Amino acid sequence: MKTLRQADIAGGCFLAFLGLFILYAASNIRLGVERALSPRFFPSVLGFLIFACGVGLAVKSWRFRGEDPGIHWPDRQGFVIVVVSLLLIAAYNALMKPLGLPLATFLYAAASIGFLKPERWGVAIVSGLVLGAVSYVVFIRLLDLSFPMGFLFE
Repeated sequence: MKTLRQADIAGGCFLAFLGLFILYAASNIRLGVERALSPRFFPSVLGFLIFACGVGLAVKSWRFRGEDPGIHWPDRQGFVIVVVSLLLIAAYNALMKPLGLPLATFLYAAASIGFLKPERWGVAIVSGLVLGAVSYVVFIRLLDLSFPMGFLFE
């Protein structure tokens, strides 16, 4: 039987390699017009954080001494949650360009929270509005990153 310790070590190693790949890919981004932040900055930070978290997870799991619990696979309801969550992420990615970052973020957050907590649709809509507005202000206005604006803001 596979154990959680083995899964965490394998997952940590995978994340560490993914972080290294992102760092390598970020180093190959061509520099263009000078901006306040280099186009390599965010991918590099993200790659470093993923690498560090992967190494931390693998080392912590490797050094763990105690009862190693088995992995319990999700039941039907858990499987549905995983599949719907992956589909929502795919839809977010697909809708980013035509709808823009703020609207796609609103729809993703509201749909995700609404699906996970169907009795809390009001919270889902308010959270989606807040996250859409924050993504617009932080990433488009303050950091001046080139995310799609969508038809509402063009």
